[in-house]
Amino acid sequence: MKCHKSKPINDHLLRSWIRCRRKAWLEIYGDKQKKLWTAHSTLQLNHQIDCFHNLSQKNYGIGIQACEEGKNIAYGVRIKYPLIKNRIIKGNLPILRKTSGRSIWGNFSYQPVLARQGKKITREHKLTLAMTALLINNVQKYQAQKGLILHKENKVIKVEKIRLNHNINTDLIASLLNLVKDIESSTPPPITSNRKKCTICSWRKYCDAVAIKEGSLSEISGIGAKRELLLNKIGINNIEELAKVKHYELKEKLEVFGTQHGEISKKIILQSQSQRTNRAIKINPKVELNNLKKAKGLYIYDIESDPDIKHDFLHGFIRLPKNIKSKINIDETKYSPLLNLEKNTESFLWKRITKKLSLNRDYPIIHYGETEPISLLKLGLRQGADPNEIESLKKRFIDIHLLIREYWCLPVRNYGLKSIAEWIGFEWEKSNVDGARALLWWRQWKRSRKINKMYSRNLNSIFQYNRDDCIATLMIAKWLVDHE
Repeated sequence: MKCHKSKPINDHLLRSWIRCRRKAWLEIYGDKQKKLWTAHSTLQLNHQIDCFHNLSQKNYGIGIQACEEGKNIAYGVRIKYPLIKNRIIKGNLPILRKTSGRSIWGNFSYQPVLARQGKKITREHKLTLAMTALLINNVQKYQAQKGLILHKENKVIKVEKIRLNHNINTDLIASLLNLVKDIESSTPPPITSNRKKCTICSWRKYCDAVAIKEGSLSEISGIGAKRELLLNKIGINNIEELAKVKHYELKEKLEVFGTQHGEISKKIILQSQSQRTNRAIKINPKVELNNLKKAKGLYIYDIESDPDIKHDFLHGFIRLPKNIKSKINIDETKYSPLLNLEKNTESFLWKRITKKLSLNRDYPIIHYGETEPISLLKLGLRQGADPNEIESLKKRFIDIHLLIREYWCLPVRNYGLKSIAEWIGFEWEKSNVDGARALLWWRQWKRSRKINKMYSRNLNSIFQYNRDDCIATLMIAKWLVDHE
């Protein structure tokens, strides 16, 4: 593997490294054909544009010339900064804001601005902001004391000031030097133990394949970074070793680190055995599925949401007018998408949903995870629904995810809807589609529907994706009943 000793470091590489050391290495050396496109990058870019638009004023310019002219806002400033021998930092700074100070250009200076997604400011945000400051400070010959982080929440742009203190700058330099060390290695850093981060990573399928081949403990559901470290300490380093250990032996060794670790010993052993042999293992023989088995029919329910504005924009239903033990023809199932275009239409939405569900009050409502009942019941409460109606509705919900976790160990690395549905043989109509992609389609359609029909097909794609989620839930429920 040829080492790219002269490749510049940029903010993208730094962010990748903070999230996962291996990801940064793959960004340089990885086979780009194995890299997946994800909707998260586009969502992030759109969010950034929305936030920056809030700062935009008439007095703005492009590039370093905007700074020289003292514009209030400078876009797309490109800067290089020498870090160590044969290595430079290269930045294309999206936006800088004019503030007080004394730079080489006059009685003013520029401070870095960053847009973030997520609920809180992280180390990644602070170091990225500090890196931007390092670049502009070197040019303007003035130390920016603060940076700005913008965040859009419920259509309101919030501005947070971050003090660029000594600790942040020290952390930045140390991180950059360690990043250089990692990318100058001929071999990639190990796969991260915290695989939850991998969900939105474009390299996830490549790393998944490597983890499976290596028998990594991070592949086992229920084992995170901390628990993997504890297992390593007692001499267990892969799935093969974990699958062979005796329950009472593992329990005794793990309880040294706390009783909670000992309590999960049996479960993670069974999970490792299931994944190692690629077979399902029943963990609770006393299965109680009467509500599912005896029902004359079912409603299947799935929601699509926009988390930034806390808006459930689509409530999707499938009505199955037959017992789940019967042979099911997917083409005969009726899918009903109910759009919630604006929050002020919630009363109308609630009436439509309750009307639909009241047609067959004896039908259970199956769903995957806790989102659907929580959202629907909250909607009912906001609309002043009768407490008896709410209670009656609550009793009809059946969480298929909860039943799966209670009764089975399955050969999957996580118990998400897609993992289990794909394991039992279900395929989505559109490949490589997830909730983020559906959200992107929704935002594109919402922005364009009043202007043109360019993205009209996106609404149908959302319906197809949501319908497939409903069918996947149904197929898992049927698998449960068939394998009781």
